[in-house]
Amino acid sequence: MKIDIEDISEAGLSVDVSATAAELVAIAGKLDFTLSAPVQARLEMSRTGGEVQVSGEIKASLGFVCSRCLKEFEYPVDAAFSLFYTRQRQTEKEKELTKADFDVNLLASNEMDTTEILLGQLTLEAPIQPLCREECKGLCPNCGADLNDGACACADRHKTDSRFAGLKDYKVK
Repeated sequence: MKIDIEDISEAGLSVDVSATAAELVAIAGKLDFTLSAPVQARLEMSRTGGEVQVSGEIKASLGFVCSRCLKEFEYPVDAAFSLFYTRQRQTEKEKELTKADFDVNLLASNEMDTTEILLGQLTLEAPIQPLCREECKGLCPNCGADLNDGACACADRHKTDSRFAGLKDYKVK
């Protein structure tokens, strides 16, 4: 859904938006997660001149593959966010960015795409290393057995070589 920033009144604009996986893929090209249901969000927008403040809440259920045991799992997202947009100035020359500049998004036109906002927030909420649970033990590097289900058949091979047993108690001063 595209919103013309001129349509945002002084009282603000409140919008309920949703996006399907197909709409997000159309923008991103490829997603690192799956969606079992459309993403839902409530956006509150206010405008002062060429600057737009967007705050809202996003809800989704992202599907990932655990990076340790390779099982699929659902990752719920229920987060609040706040964004600040300003119109891009054409006359600005190169300058060094300050810390405050990283909090500002530039608008290239008078339209804001809510699907892009949702995609950006989902990307920020997605885990860097998706884990089905924090204590996931993963797979055995030798036989590939799921160590969450118990010890594998090759567990005896993981023991320390007896020739190095003396080094176990060695400490550097």
